[in-house]
Amino acid sequence: MNCYKCGTIIDELNTCPVCGANQHIYKRILKQADVYYNDGLMKAQVRDLSGARRNLLMCLKCNKYHTDARNLLGLVYYEIGEVVSALAQWVISKNLQPENNRVDVYLDELQNTAGLLESASVSIKKYNQAIDYCRQGNRDLARIQLRRVLGNNPKMVSAHQLLALLCIQDGEYEEARKALMAANKIDSLNAVTHRYMLEVKEGLKAAEKDNKKKRRKKDDIISFTDGNETVMMPNNGSKFADWSVLRGNRADRRQYRRKCCGRSSRVRIQP
Repeated sequence: MNCYKCGTIIDELNTCPVCGANQHIYKRILKQADVYYNDGLMKAQVRDLSGARRNLLMCLKCNKYHTDARNLLGLVYYEIGEVVSALAQWVISKNLQPENNRVDVYLDELQNTAGLLESASVSIKKYNQAIDYCRQGNRDLARIQLRRVLGNNPKMVSAHQLLALLCIQDGEYEEARKALMAANKIDSLNAVTHRYMLEVKEGLKAAEKDNKKKRRKKDDIISFTDGNETVMMPNNGSKFADWSVLRGNRADRRQYRRKCCGRSSRVRIQP
């Protein structure tokens, strides 16, 4: 361990023997950075990528020279489709630790994959164009642009979320649910994704209630053909005659007549 002020190796000393700087608080900050890194690593392993990103950024605030945290943060960015942000973290890590750095493997893969960086750049431009369409109120053009983005970069979580938001505004809850499910497979505990999912569930429940009301209204109306005309009349349940009863014996017919027509009714049913 080096002194934060003059760079002298201090090991376990709490005071620098050269400049006399107190190292106690500095050591506590470095330990807290390791805690954030370990927590971020655990969240990344269970695909809580948004939580891992928050912890890794806190780690780098405590210790900007933590190359392992930068490498892992780059992997998180790469997994959620933000290749340019991942590349930025890996380049910084390479400059901080030129030798024996795991980042060499990641940079070599980016360089050896033909067209990867160019495709990522095009996806970002199209995504920004989709945002401009949304601000202008052209939701249809924005949705077309987002589908093109996801065609080039299907891991881009922000594009899935924006597409789901547009579908929610248009009332297409099934399409929104599909987009959110795709985003949830990439980042399983993203707060924005789960908030939109709640909106989709409420919208689907409201749509189901409307469909039930429409079906009830159709069931309450009976239609039949009388000659060349179609007659529609309300279905009042027991007010219509039960012809199976009318074809029975006389006692059953009398009981049915009293039930449906009342004692004062003059309706007579011939035997």
